Amino acid sequence: MSDYHCKDNPGFSEPVCQLLTLNQFLDANFKKWACHEIGWQFGFNRKLWEYAVILQAIEHYGKIGGHGLGFGVGQEPIVPVLLRHGARLLVSDLCDEEAQARGWSRMKFDVESTGALSFRFVDMNEIQADLRGFDFLWSCGSLEHIGGLDHGMRFIENAMNCLRNGGFAVHTTEFTLTSNDTTYDTPALSFYRERDIVALAKRLREKGYVLELNLNRGDHELDRIVFAEPPPWELSLKETICGHTITSMVLVIHKPE
Repeated sequence: MSDYHCKDNPGFSEPVCQLLTLNQFLDANFKKWACHEIGWQFGFNRKLWEYAVILQAIEHYGKIGGHGLGFGVGQEPIVPVLLRHGARLLVSDLCDEEAQARGWSRMKFDVESTGALSFRFVDMNEIQADLRGFDFLWSCGSLEHIGGLDHGMRFIENAMNCLRNGGFAVHTTEFTLTSNDTTYDTPALSFYRERDIVALAKRLREKGYVLELNLNRGDHELDRIVFAEPPPWELSLKETICGHTITSMVLVIHKPE
């Protein structure tokens, strides 16, 4: 077992690069974002955790009222929450034609435009050179859909150029618990293995970025329950898709001052 597994069960209040675990749902900060800010009913739900952990990271690292960039945003409830907290946002998604060509159904962004919010079409594989100087950036369950494992990892590295010094990125994605050798990797959907994340962390650190890796998988009995798809909404910590047991993970990457 690697040192990344032997670390303490990851908490929710100070997010690092970590896997979803049951204990994080019991943190008061999870309930704050999920139930009071986003307004969803409480549940042990992977997607709700992804939204909440992104918001917690942005607040914890002091950027909640800053200038943010969102990739593949669709209709994420993250956006109105950030706007209420004083953030200035540029949010992006694929244009309709590209989304249809890739088999995606891009959701119409329906938050009323304000002086604090702007929208742009952005292909995550070709980030425009003028997207620079942001305090924080995020993507939520998008990078596993943009062409394969390598495409997603290149996106993470390239997106760091969008940040000012002292900024940080937070991404959520799919992680396979089944194997560290084989995985599911297609242009439309890919699952990251431990070795992919460890290799990505090494490259990011070599470029001077700062991150902590904790791949502890949780020690609660509910952390061991796996459902065949689709799992019940209120207990979707792990599920079986395309022959793999998958869960969610968050990546938090800092750009030094």
